[in-house]
Parts: sequence; structure tokens; C-alpha cells
Amino acid sequence: MNDYRKIIVTIVIVLLPGLLMNVFAQKSVELKYDLSQGDKYEYKLEIDQDIVFDAGGQTMALDQLMNFRMTSNIDEKNGDEYRISTTVDAIKMTQSIFGMQITYDSEDPNSMQNPMAAKIGEEMNNIIGSDYTMTMDERGHVTDVDASDVSNDELINNISSGSNFAIYKEGSVSVGETWDGDVTPLDNSDMKVAMKYTLLKVSSKEALLGLNGTITANSIDDQEMKMNGTMTGEMTVDVNTGWLIESVLNQEIELDIEQNGQKFPATISGTVTTTSEKK
Repeated sequence: MNDYRKIIVTIVIVLLPGLLMNVFAQKSVELKYDLSQGDKYEYKLEIDQDIVFDAGGQTMALDQLMNFRMTSNIDEKNGDEYRISTTVDAIKMTQSIFGMQITYDSEDPNSMQNPMAAKIGEEMNNIIGSDYTMTMDERGHVTDVDASDVSNDELINNISSGSNFAIYKEGSVSVGETWDGDVTPLDNSDMKVAMKYTLLKVSSKEALLGLNGTITANSIDDQEMKMNGTMTGEMTVDVNTGWLIESVLNQEIELDIEQNGQKFPATISGTVTTTSEKK
């Protein structure tokens, strides 16, 4: 009898890791947005890019670090749809090229003393305090976007594509399961983002999603260009609300910009890190 028990215990010990893996692999959850009217969230977005481009046969490199602080408000909940307004509160941009460093900081007026930073500020200052709104269903599908209050709506599209909101599958998903979710751009934007999501891990509070996507465009701000790229990374979301906690996306992009009959090929390697918390 004792020998029999030893054999049973040995079998259990040997099989336990496999059994546990099977249990976790089958764990499933229904992910969707469950928000309340009046909820407010603060975003911090960091875009760290290395840009290499060819201008007249000369190769140049630009290092660029951009930080955005934004606030999103759940203005209205109507059935399973939400109207969300987002305000750009602050922007900081640092560029390094030819051994020079240029820093624009919307919260530091002294940064505008640099003429090149002031030139950047002409574009960025128009965005600070501007609102853009979108209507989104509980699965993250955007049905309407209004960026009429923002002078540079293409920039708004760029900073919000794929890193701030997830698109969820109908029904429950299991760990290891993958689904598609195309990110809807602004009506006047040519940019397209196709994303694949994989549920990597889930607990009672958080879900970890793997992201693998492509990004394409033929024009930006009415400027002819060809852009192709990939985005890979992970996103942590709140299981109870569906809202973003943190995402880290790695970008690899190739583009050809055409200007006055000349083409300027460029490559962009970067990382987009976004965090969000309820205020």
C-alpha cells in the first residue's frame, strides 16, 4: 500500500507542472470597456525615435524624444457606446542632429528662446489645450472622431493609433488566443493600422496582451509619401474596465517622402510607451 501511494505521489509530482500549465492555458476572460460617465484618466505618452534619412545623397541621423501628457474624460455613456474627449495638456520634444540639441517644452517658456524650438512651438502650441472627441463601443471600435478643434489632426491620429486603446473580441478569450483588430483612423487620414492581439496572461485585475501590427500610409498632411512599418509589443489592461494601464510598442518604419519632385527615403526605429491612470 505504501509503495502504491509513493507511485501515485510521484505521478502527481511529475504531472503537476503540465496540469497547471493546462489550467492556465484554458483560463479565459471577456474583455470589454465598462466605464462610467464622468470617469477621468491621465495619459503619459513617450515616443523615442531614431530617424535616418537621405537628403541629396547625404545620410543624416536625427534622434527624437517626444513626451505628451493628455487627459481623457468619459463625457457620455449611451448603451454600449461611449463618447470620450481627450485634451493635450503638455508636450515636450527634444531633437538631436549634427551634434546640436533642440528642446521645446510647452511648460517652459524659456525653451522658446531657441529660434528652432520656437519654430516647433508654432505647430505644437496650437495643440495644447485642444480637444478631440471620439465615439467608441464597448469592444473598442471607433464609430466617430471629431478633431475639428485641433489644428494638426494628423499628429493626433499618430499619437493615438494602436497604443492607447485595445480592440476586443466578442465573447470570452482564452490565454494564447489571437484576434484581429484594425485601428480606425480619422476620416481624412490615409494612415491604416492593422493589429493582431494575443491574450498572454490574465489575473483577476489585469490582462497582458501581445501586439503585432502593420502600419501603412500614402500621404500625411496632404504630402505624398509611402510608408510601411511594423509594430510589436505588449499592452496591460484593466480586466474590469478594459482601460489601458501600460503599453510598450516597438516600431520599425520605412518611408519615402516626395517633395518638389525629389524623394527622400527614411527609416524610423522607435519605442512608444504609454501609461494611464484614473484621476
